[in-house]
Amino acid sequence: MNDLAYLDPPIEVLAASPRLDMILSRLRSGRMRPFRADFPISRASSEALLVDTKSLDRETLDHFIQNAGETVRPILVLGDPAIATHFSNAVVVPRDRDLSVLRGRLDAVTRRSARMSELQLRSKTAAAFGVNLPAPIVETVPDLLYLGDGSSRFLALQAALGERGITVTAAFSAHTAADYVKQRVFAAILVDITPETKSLDKLANWVSAAVQSFEDTPLLGLLDPSVVPTPAFESLASHMSDVFDHGTAARDLAAHVEAHGRRHAQRSVVTLGDAALSAICHPDTGLYSQRFFEVHLQNQITLSTERGDPLTLLVVCDPQHDRLTPRERSLVADTILSGVRETDLPATIDPDTFAISLPATSYKGAVHICERLFRGLDRTTPHLASRLGWRITEKRAYHDSERLLSEARSGVYQKSRMG
Repeated sequence: MNDLAYLDPPIEVLAASPRLDMILSRLRSGRMRPFRADFPISRASSEALLVDTKSLDRETLDHFIQNAGETVRPILVLGDPAIATHFSNAVVVPRDRDLSVLRGRLDAVTRRSARMSELQLRSKTAAAFGVNLPAPIVETVPDLLYLGDGSSRFLALQAALGERGITVTAAFSAHTAADYVKQRVFAAILVDITPETKSLDKLANWVSAAVQSFEDTPLLGLLDPSVVPTPAFESLASHMSDVFDHGTAARDLAAHVEAHGRRHAQRSVVTLGDAALSAICHPDTGLYSQRFFEVHLQNQITLSTERGDPLTLLVVCDPQHDRLTPRERSLVADTILSGVRETDLPATIDPDTFAISLPATSYKGAVHICERLFRGLDRTTPHLASRLGWRITEKRAYHDSERLLSEARSGVYQKSRMG
């Protein structure tokens, strides 16, 4: 039988014997590919680094902290949580027994590392244009607010979201939910409705009255198919952006909630209200300008090469090169902003061509994002979904920004399979 261990995610381990062998063994049992770390520690690597504070002396730890500097690579601290405070992208692993189930948390922290790298690079590019973007913060995915009686799905969903770094705040009444919403912003609000749900009228009234106060927070429904529709139920359902039944796999639901949690950040950069942003934004669409995009794409290529991460470029336009009306151009831009991730950089190229750079994303991942964008177009403007085409090009070793963008815009455009 072929050994497929090479497909497991790699993780560098900074530890000393005899604990080193134990850590390596537990990580392998958790379907990870560990290898021993040596100084100097690479700051540019995208691979996770686990630091065992129990086996390393203070001098080694201090040397590591000084050597790692302001790295944004994923760092996992096994033991002393105080060490994690020295890094912007660190996760504490309190117990040795947690090592065998670390893979889920590693996925979340790796995504966070990729995000921090991209946003820091974006700020650097913007600074070259005389624009100061807000400093990126590590935590951008707030809690999920769960509102329900606590069905059997709750614990499974809570565990699945926990693997993605999202915690769940439970409210078992509309009154409690109202208090939570006033206190902080949530990634999404999930309403769990079963035949046993109590006070559905009160819940529907609260949502109807408060919907304006959290208009940018998606309201998701988890519905039992046996629920009998009532006016209160129908009123509540009318405010839901997405509805799932109780048979939806918890991991699938968690992935959807996480995607929605990042959508709030996907707003035109023009909304920052700084007149200087005209230097990096397209005046009509609110997406990034072509000049900014070309400069930043070269920076992304350089970083991608250093870290060994994939980088893909998605281009959307009318293959017949017909002009879009200002209204159509705005509709496409709005759909792109609502469908891409925070790390994706969308731009308007020429007047009627849109390009999106997708860091740390393979060709297959880019296809999924493209399909999601066209599903959004198909829901709002079917004629544009059938009219526009797309091309995806993955960065190769010979690419610079000019050549990558040229290849992505040349050749045959694929058409959406919607409808």
